[in-house]
Amino acid sequence: MEILKQTITLKNSCNFIKRSKDIFAPLKEAITNSLDSILQRQKSEKAFSPFISVSVHFKGSKDLLDKETNTLDFISVEDNGIGFTAENLSRFKGLAENTKGLNNRGTGKIQIFSRFNELSIDSTFTEDSTFTEDRKWSDLNVIWKITGEYEDRLMETEEQSDTKTVVKMSGFSGDDKEQEFFTRYLDDIEELKRDVMKRFLLRLWLGSVENSLSLNIKTYLDGVEQGCFIFDKDSIPSPDKKESVSIDTEQAKIVTTKNDISKFRIDWILTEPKNELTIHRFKLPSSDMDDNGVYMCSKDIVVDSFRFTMIGYKNADFNGYRYLSCIRGEILDDPENVSQAVDGFNFPSKKDIEADIKNGNVSLFNPENKFVFWDEIKSKVGDGLKRAYSDVSGLREAHENAITKLADQYGISTEDAEATTIHFNDTEEEITASLFEQQAKRLAKQSIEIQKTYDELKELKIPDLNPTSEDYRRKFKEVSEKLLQKIPQQNRDELARYVIRRSMVVDLLKLALKNELSIQKKWAEKRADGENIRQDKEGIIHDLVFKRRMKGAPNDLWILNEEFVHFDGCSDTELDKLEIGGKKLLRDTIDIDEALQSVRMDKKKYLKQRPDIFMFPEEGKCILVEFKAPDVELSEHCDQLQKYARLIANYAQKSFVQFFGFLIGETIDRRSIPGRYSKVPYGNYWVYPDEPIKSIDETEIKIANIYQEIIPLSEIAKRAEIRNRSFAEKLGITQADLAKSQETEGI
Repeated sequence: MEILKQTITLKNSCNFIKRSKDIFAPLKEAITNSLDSILQRQKSEKAFSPFISVSVHFKGSKDLLDKETNTLDFISVEDNGIGFTAENLSRFKGLAENTKGLNNRGTGKIQIFSRFNELSIDSTFTEDSTFTEDRKWSDLNVIWKITGEYEDRLMETEEQSDTKTVVKMSGFSGDDKEQEFFTRYLDDIEELKRDVMKRFLLRLWLGSVENSLSLNIKTYLDGVEQGCFIFDKDSIPSPDKKESVSIDTEQAKIVTTKNDISKFRIDWILTEPKNELTIHRFKLPSSDMDDNGVYMCSKDIVVDSFRFTMIGYKNADFNGYRYLSCIRGEILDDPENVSQAVDGFNFPSKKDIEADIKNGNVSLFNPENKFVFWDEIKSKVGDGLKRAYSDVSGLREAHENAITKLADQYGISTEDAEATTIHFNDTEEEITASLFEQQAKRLAKQSIEIQKTYDELKELKIPDLNPTSEDYRRKFKEVSEKLLQKIPQQNRDELARYVIRRSMVVDLLKLALKNELSIQKKWAEKRADGENIRQDKEGIIHDLVFKRRMKGAPNDLWILNEEFVHFDGCSDTELDKLEIGGKKLLRDTIDIDEALQSVRMDKKKYLKQRPDIFMFPEEGKCILVEFKAPDVELSEHCDQLQKYARLIANYAQKSFVQFFGFLIGETIDRRSIPGRYSKVPYGNYWVYPDEPIKSIDETEIKIANIYQEIIPLSEIAKRAEIRNRSFAEKLGITQADLAKSQETEGI
């Protein structure tokens, strides 16, 4: 058994050369080799009927539970091309050779070994390129494993009626996803038919027209044929439309300024050759093709897809048809323009080349350096495709609908979408960027108009308003409504969505109080079944308003007070870990255990019931919020906030003189509320406006003050609902605006 002595081993090559992202790549490589072998034979012998036969073999097995599983066993590809002559065998043993005119660089076999562990070849051929009567025939047998083990046997054989080469790929090494990719062929031969058509339709059509080429595909399970289809001149569809485009070749020219030769600009000069690309469009019944696509080909075989947004809606069906287009041309056939994995092209962008020139790469000025830019290919091919698809009914509408959907997704108005210039081959990212660019231009223009109107109204109208006059309110409303009319509809929609979101927060709070949230119902069901589970009643309320363990995050503290959303704060954090402006709240020198004892707080209880929300509106002031579960009696916790305030006032690094405390729950025994609290006459909550905070020393002098409220959650929900409705009215948000936003959001 021979071990080939190569500079790079097969295993290393599989790492060195990029593995194609196309799972079909090994089979594509084998079929491509067969097609190339047929072309080689046709150069010396025209009078033969070329054929290729692809067989995909599966094996069945049963597990311990008697469940049947089918897996890929091996794939064989047979052809009657030129065969593995001495020249072809030598090239096959090599790696990255440029001598192979019909393929890329001889690296295709690495794509086979990227997914199969063994490759065998049986080839019957003649070295006589003229196929004369006295020709000699040879049989070649090759076995090559990914480990590097290699064996070949060559011997003469008797006269044969035709050449024959069988390439067999076995020992599949793909993962479960790749196994599933091939296994679907066993369930439906149409899947294999479609995959072959997507990659080889152009080459098969050319071969069938010029030389009556046929390609037979079969699937087997444990040696028994399961499906079969033959591509031939009767079954291979012909393109229904053809378009040609001319691609420029360009060369860089440096133009320096007279005063400073170090400053220059780059001009691009058109030079020879002109490069022609041809687009062949195939119109296929939807039953024969599961999606639409445009593909760039090298040697008339698909290499990479080309983004053409106009038919980018892969599963779109156009009156019972789908479309597949292939782009071909000499510049696409050049191996230097094709990636090593043969799954992409290497055409540079003009922007990248200009950047290289500006970074000092002077070699790019060499007259021999002529460039074909991807920008040029993309633009010209896009124009050609637009012409090629101009007759497809419904395609333009599908394109426009997709743009509208994309605009809706990003909240861009129909007005902006219609005004945006979008090319049919723009990517989704490019379309989105164009939409936002158009929106920005319009908003900039509108902002100038709004500011101008506002300035005019201020100058002409506002000075004339007299707050003491009887018609002041009416005139003020007229002026404000004129300004309101200038607010763009998009802004009104955003405001409406904001109002709706706030309404949802209120609705969630109401449902939580009634135990009607889905999670609460699940808890109730589990407890009814005897399951001992923890019901996080307080946590639901807490997270609804301000997510626990978060700092400065978006919150819904507006339900307490509109101003609270603007304050620096945090949620569910121990006092000794609390920070303001990046610095710890409490002094580093204090012992937290002693500090807690000084305000008569138990350490374990504190860690379990630490303050829920801290906010710092300004220097020397602190807002404390404490939530209790709806079934917890609030009157039993009236001293909790005062203790937190006393601890902060005595041990903080900076002085705090004013605290605001909010004790929030739902269950309140009015008789148990301390007498120092007074119920407000205009609402359902209690206030203690001026409780002193004393120093922790012998003097016990007053060092701060705390204002406290005890508020039921139902009262908060009621106040938040009224506040939100008033907020909407003042902004001029109507019920129609809200309904439109709800429809957009799918509420």
